[in-house]
Amino acid sequence: MGLKKLVSTNWLEKYAKHIPLSPNALTILSLLFALTGAYLIFTSNLALSIPFILLSFLLDGIDGIVARAKKQVTRFGAYLDGMADRLVEFLILSSMISLSWPDNTLALYTILSLIAFGTFLTSFAKAYADHRKAITNKKLLDRMGCIFERTERSILILASLILYLYSPLYSLYLLALGAVLAFLSFLQRFIFVMNYSKRR
Repeated sequence: MGLKKLVSTNWLEKYAKHIPLSPNALTILSLLFALTGAYLIFTSNLALSIPFILLSFLLDGIDGIVARAKKQVTRFGAYLDGMADRLVEFLILSSMISLSWPDNTLALYTILSLIAFGTFLTSFAKAYADHRKAITNKKLLDRMGCIFERTERSILILASLILYLYSPLYSLYLLALGAVLAFLSFLQRFIFVMNYSKRR
């Protein structure tokens, strides 16, 4: 179960309804901040990129809260949020390739590829289980968490960027940990669906 499910955000909803932007506008703004952050990384302005990436992750975290607080939850909004999440992660992870890492390019590409694999396959495992009706219980599907969800990935990516400013090598180690956790998260969801299917 991820941090987002362990930490209550109910107290934020009474403030969220006063935010003048719509949930979809916040999602798009999150994407624009991520695009700016990725561009700054590509142009060797890592320190300047970090506030933009932080804002992107924060906006991504509150768009759903705003939607619930304003009673503006829609299927398209959920779809847009999910698509934007994947695009934000792709932009940031791909931009990190341009940084000057310790002289082991193969290790870097392998680690970033595994994080991307785990990120996209973890989300796909849940969406495809719903699409193929491998899990028909919607409440059970909503509770299908994993050890390395969007919130944890965002924290790790942001932490690795900050750590890079002090030690690229340790930043690479942190990304390697993320790669392992991302792959384990995919396995966790796959096994969950497999076990549920056996009980039916």
